[in-house]
Amino acid sequence: MIPPLLIALMIQAAMISANPSGTFPTIKAQTLSGKNIELPVSGKTQLLVIAFERQAQSQADAWYKFWQQNLQSSSTSFYEVPMISTFWRWASGWIDGGMRSGVPVEKHPFVATYYGPLNDYFRQMNVKDKSKVYVFLIGPSGQILCRASGFPAAADAGRFVGALKP
Repeated sequence: MIPPLLIALMIQAAMISANPSGTFPTIKAQTLSGKNIELPVSGKTQLLVIAFERQAQSQADAWYKFWQQNLQSSSTSFYEVPMISTFWRWASGWIDGGMRSGVPVEKHPFVATYYGPLNDYFRQMNVKDKSKVYVFLIGPSGQILCRASGFPAAADAGRFVGALKP
Protein backbone atom coordinates (compact mmCIF):
# COMPACT_ATOMS: atom_id res chain seq x y z
CA MET A 1 0.00 0.00 0.00
CA ILE A 2 1.41 3.41 -1.01
CA PRO A 3 0.95 6.10 1.65
CA PRO A 4 -1.40 8.96 0.59
CA LEU A 5 1.31 11.60 1.12
CA LEU A 6 3.65 9.78 -1.26
CA ILE A 7 0.87 9.56 -3.86
CA ALA A 8 0.21 13.30 -3.50
CA LEU A 9 3.92 14.08 -3.94
CA MET A 10 4.12 11.84 -7.02
CA ILE A 11 1.08 13.57 -8.55
CA GLN A 12 2.57 16.99 -7.82
CA ALA A 13 5.90 16.01 -9.42
CA ALA A 14 4.09 14.69 -12.49
CA MET A 15 2.08 17.90 -12.81
CA ILE A 16 5.22 20.02 -12.55
CA SER A 17 7.19 17.99 -15.09
CA ALA A 18 4.46 17.06 -17.56
CA ASN A 19 4.10 19.68 -20.25
CA PRO A 20 5.44 22.49 -18.12
CA SER A 21 3.31 24.84 -20.17
CA GLY A 22 4.36 27.16 -22.82
CA THR A 23 6.85 29.91 -23.14
CA PHE A 24 8.80 31.47 -20.32
CA PRO A 25 8.01 35.16 -19.63
CA THR A 26 10.63 37.79 -20.45
CA ILE A 27 12.69 39.16 -17.56
CA LYS A 28 14.85 42.26 -18.04
CA ALA A 29 17.59 42.31 -15.44
CA GLN A 30 21.17 43.39 -14.81
CA THR A 31 23.97 40.95 -14.03
CA LEU A 32 26.30 41.51 -11.12
CA SER A 33 28.98 42.25 -13.73
CA GLY A 34 26.85 45.23 -14.89
CA LYS A 35 25.43 43.89 -18.16
CA ASN A 36 21.76 44.45 -19.00
CA ILE A 37 20.24 41.17 -20.09
CA GLU A 38 16.91 39.84 -21.28
CA LEU A 39 16.05 36.34 -20.16
CA PRO A 40 15.54 33.82 -21.50
CA VAL A 41 18.41 34.37 -23.95
CA SER A 42 17.10 33.65 -27.44
CA GLY A 43 18.72 30.74 -29.27
CA LYS A 44 20.25 29.20 -26.15
CA THR A 45 19.23 26.43 -23.78
CA GLN A 46 19.42 27.63 -20.20
CA LEU A 47 18.62 26.70 -16.63
CA LEU A 48 16.96 29.65 -14.87
CA VAL A 49 16.81 29.63 -11.09
CA ILE A 50 14.31 32.23 -9.90
CA ALA A 51 14.43 33.36 -6.25
CA PHE A 52 12.05 35.71 -4.44
CA GLU A 53 13.59 35.66 -0.96
CA ARG A 54 17.16 35.85 0.38
CA GLN A 55 16.54 32.74 2.48
CA ALA A 56 16.28 30.69 -0.73
CA GLN A 57 20.00 31.14 -1.48
CA SER A 58 20.95 27.65 -0.30
CA GLN A 59 18.41 26.22 -2.76
CA ALA A 60 19.85 28.37 -5.59
CA ASP A 61 23.37 27.20 -4.68
CA ALA A 62 22.19 23.57 -4.79
CA TRP A 63 20.79 24.11 -8.29
CA TYR A 64 24.07 25.70 -9.42
CA LYS A 65 25.88 22.55 -8.26
CA PHE A 66 23.16 20.45 -9.98
CA TRP A 67 23.78 22.39 -13.21
CA GLN A 68 27.56 21.87 -12.95
CA GLN A 69 27.14 18.12 -12.41
CA ASN A 70 24.32 17.40 -14.88
CA LEU A 71 23.82 20.12 -17.50
CA GLN A 72 26.95 22.25 -17.94
CA SER A 73 28.51 19.78 -20.40
CA SER A 74 25.37 19.97 -22.59
CA SER A 75 26.06 23.66 -23.42
CA THR A 76 23.14 24.67 -21.21
CA SER A 77 23.70 28.12 -19.69
CA PHE A 78 22.92 28.90 -16.06
CA TYR A 79 21.33 32.06 -14.67
CA GLU A 80 20.28 32.81 -11.12
CA VAL A 81 17.66 35.57 -11.00
CA PRO A 82 16.84 37.28 -7.70
CA MET A 83 13.40 38.86 -8.22
CA ILE A 84 13.04 41.99 -6.07
CA SER A 85 9.97 44.21 -5.73
CA THR A 86 9.89 47.68 -7.30
CA PHE A 87 9.79 49.11 -3.77
CA TRP A 88 13.47 48.19 -3.28
CA ARG A 89 14.73 49.78 -6.51
CA TRP A 90 15.90 52.82 -4.51
CA ALA A 91 18.32 50.51 -2.64
CA SER A 92 19.42 48.53 -5.70
CA GLY A 93 23.01 49.83 -5.58
CA TRP A 94 23.38 48.78 -1.97
CA ILE A 95 21.63 45.41 -2.53
CA ASP A 96 23.64 44.59 -5.66
CA GLY A 97 26.86 45.68 -3.95
CA GLY A 98 26.13 43.27 -1.11
CA MET A 99 25.46 40.49 -3.59
CA ARG A 100 28.67 41.27 -5.51
CA SER A 101 30.70 40.95 -2.33
CA GLY A 102 29.00 37.68 -1.34
CA VAL A 103 28.93 35.95 -4.75
CA PRO A 104 32.12 34.55 -6.30
CA VAL A 105 33.35 36.81 -9.13
CA GLU A 106 33.14 33.98 -11.69
CA LYS A 107 29.36 33.83 -11.09
CA HIS A 108 28.74 37.59 -11.55
CA PRO A 109 27.85 37.32 -15.28
CA PHE A 110 25.27 34.63 -14.41
CA VAL A 111 23.46 36.30 -11.50
CA ALA A 112 20.98 38.82 -12.91
CA THR A 113 18.85 40.91 -10.56
CA TYR A 114 15.35 42.01 -11.53
CA TYR A 115 13.72 45.00 -9.82
CA GLY A 116 10.08 45.56 -10.65
CA PRO A 117 6.50 44.38 -10.28
CA LEU A 118 6.22 40.74 -9.21
CA ASN A 119 2.53 39.80 -9.32
CA ASP A 120 2.48 38.87 -13.03
CA TYR A 121 5.57 36.69 -12.53
CA PHE A 122 3.97 34.98 -9.52
CA ARG A 123 1.02 34.07 -11.75
CA GLN A 124 3.03 33.14 -14.87
CA MET A 125 5.48 30.97 -12.91
CA ASN A 126 2.78 29.47 -10.70
CA VAL A 127 4.54 30.68 -7.54
CA LYS A 128 2.81 29.32 -4.46
CA ASP A 129 5.62 29.60 -1.92
CA LYS A 130 8.05 32.54 -2.23
CA SER A 131 10.50 30.85 0.15
CA LYS A 132 11.33 28.32 -2.60
CA VAL A 133 13.32 28.83 -5.79
CA TYR A 134 11.54 28.10 -9.06
CA VAL A 135 13.70 26.37 -11.63
CA PHE A 136 13.06 26.28 -15.36
CA LEU A 137 14.93 24.51 -18.13
CA ILE A 138 14.32 26.73 -21.15
CA GLY A 139 14.82 25.69 -24.78
CA PRO A 140 16.31 27.88 -27.53
CA SER A 141 12.87 29.25 -28.51
CA GLY A 142 11.98 30.21 -24.95
CA GLN A 143 9.84 27.12 -24.38
CA ILE A 144 9.76 25.58 -20.91
CA LEU A 145 11.22 22.06 -21.19
CA CYS A 146 11.15 21.13 -17.51
CA ARG A 147 10.54 22.79 -14.15
CA ALA A 148 10.90 22.24 -10.42
CA SER A 149 10.89 24.16 -7.15
CA GLY A 150 12.81 23.99 -3.90
CA PHE A 151 15.97 21.90 -3.60
CA PRO A 152 16.86 19.49 -6.42
CA ALA A 153 15.44 16.01 -5.89
CA ALA A 154 17.12 12.72 -6.81
CA ALA A 155 14.79 12.29 -9.81
CA ASP A 156 15.55 15.75 -11.22
CA ALA A 157 18.79 14.71 -12.94
CA GLY A 158 16.94 12.21 -15.11
CA ARG A 159 14.02 14.56 -15.74
CA PHE A 160 16.12 17.57 -16.72
CA VAL A 161 18.70 15.69 -18.78
CA GLY A 162 15.87 13.73 -20.41
CA ALA A 163 14.07 16.96 -21.33
CA LEU A 164 17.09 17.98 -23.46
CA LYS A 165 16.73 14.94 -25.71
CA PRO A 166 14.59 15.36 -28.84
